[in-house]
Amino acid sequence: MDQNFIQNIKLGYRKLLLTNILNDPVHNENLEKTMKNVNLKYVVFSLSNCWSSVSTLLIKKSWENLLPNFIDFEVEENVQTEEIQLASHINQLQNKNPMSNTEAFYWASEADDSLAQNEILTDDEIIRTVTAEDDDDDDVTPKPRQNFSF
Repeated sequence: MDQNFIQNIKLGYRKLLLTNILNDPVHNENLEKTMKNVNLKYVVFSLSNCWSSVSTLLIKKSWENLLPNFIDFEVEENVQTEEIQLASHINQLQNKNPMSNTEAFYWASEADDSLAQNEILTDDEIIRTVTAEDDDDDDVTPKPRQNFSF
């Protein structure tokens, strides 16, 4: 399955989030406070807006690889995707190191890859890791028990 429409939603959400941060009059004073003001309602409505902006043609094209026999339409190969200008928003946040549109697009599209650096372990590797941690616990000297007699 082609995941272009998912990527399109993520980029749209990041653009809306940056726009929200920049529209907040306090963003220059305290970015952390501005980010804490983003609530679940804002996230859900933003994702809904991003989903509604995805074209049906892009969704159909994404399913074409997975279900080629069930799709009975002609997909144009030159689907135009909306270029999201993230660089101008990012440059407003950081005044020191200006970023080009290409760098901003790379940052936004590769953010998920940097978060997904989890290592997939086999059962044997998990067992070795857990037993190694148990062996480390043996190095701790136990505290002597205090006996109280009456």
